[in-house]
Amino acid sequence: MKHMFSSETNERLLTYEEVCAVTQLSQATLRRYVRSGRFPAPIKPNPQGRAVRFRIQDVRNWLDRL
Repeated sequence: MKHMFSSETNERLLTYEEVCAVTQLSQATLRRYVRSGRFPAPIKPNPQGRAVRFRIQDVRNWLDRL
């Protein structure tokens, strides 16, 4: 059961820091964009946890639309 959540998934998830590095946005700007709907909403990989991640494809699509 444990390996179902291994890193071998084909959909990579990015942290806020990684998204900031890719988009050249500050964390404050990225968070503001997410709140206002100007950037794709993050997902919670663990519903009981606090961590959020962004789907890499959502980030790529957003960049393509710029």
